[in-house]
Amino acid sequence: MDIYQLKTLMNKGKTFPIFVFFGDEAFFIHEALSATKTNLLKDNDPSIALIEFNGDEISGGVVFDELRTVPFFPGVNKLVLVEEADEFIDKNRSILEKYLQTPASRSHLVLICKKWDKRTKLATLVDKVGISLECKKLKEHSLPNWVQAHARQYKKEINAPATQKLVDNVGGNLAILDKHLEKLSIYLGEKTTIDERDVDALVDVDRDRTVFELTEAVAQRNVTLALKVLIQMLSHGEDSARIISLLAWQIKRLWRAKQLLQQGENEQKVASELQIIPFFAKRFFEQVKRYSVEDLAKNHELLLETDVKTKTSSMNTQLLLELLVYRLCA
Repeated sequence: MDIYQLKTLMNKGKTFPIFVFFGDEAFFIHEALSATKTNLLKDNDPSIALIEFNGDEISGGVVFDELRTVPFFPGVNKLVLVEEADEFIDKNRSILEKYLQTPASRSHLVLICKKWDKRTKLATLVDKVGISLECKKLKEHSLPNWVQAHARQYKKEINAPATQKLVDNVGGNLAILDKHLEKLSIYLGEKTTIDERDVDALVDVDRDRTVFELTEAVAQRNVTLALKVLIQMLSHGEDSARIISLLAWQIKRLWRAKQLLQQGENEQKVASELQIIPFFAKRFFEQVKRYSVEDLAKNHELLLETDVKTKTSSMNTQLLLELLVYRLCA
């Protein structure tokens, strides 16, 4: 089952005693949860019918008592949501298995977790009486197909060149791609097909994303990917001075984050101080862990050296930047 099949079931008013949404793609989880809430909570007051828990902080007893408690108001369907439920599932696996033998008729349990082993008895029971949906990040090569399929949610088609340009400009953040498709669908009015001119008119290159992806590729020592992102930035009109400046800015933020973490600050406070975009926060701190202070100092020196060469050397600028990428990844 995929997210669109789930939406079809929800639109038909189908209900199940349990839903498990698992994986690392927040957009799909958000879409699945939104469709489920819309279906199960229709005509019900969410302040009464929706009960939300964090799996790291709640006991199994509280959740199962809530599921078994009959709603006070007649006709109300209760939705019990447990987010970050991995630990909750591990601790309450046998109780969940027992509950699913005779689930409550007017309560619906939604579990959101990172991992879900389909080989377990619990997973078999869930698939028998409920829904499990994997929400995993798309591979880069799958993005164009997803964009074209998702555009139809807005009753539009998008041709192949426009699809590729949108993906190149925005990247793999499905939530941002969705917002751009929504904006494009409104902009087009009665026009049915999105083309390159429409994307050019409304969608700018996401420069924060490209510089972030470049530093991430460097942190992973992935020369091929780093060169690909660099060439993409150059093809979109970024000049060498700006690319070096953006890289230096990101290196300084990584350096500062490492200092603050070593001083005992938590990631949330560091992200706030450095104004890290929430979508990038997890990957930003993964970069921080990959770099040593010595690496960051070396990379900063390489950036300064290349900056001077682009201004004083007769060597081709793109070649200088490509050599910089090779040295940063070494």
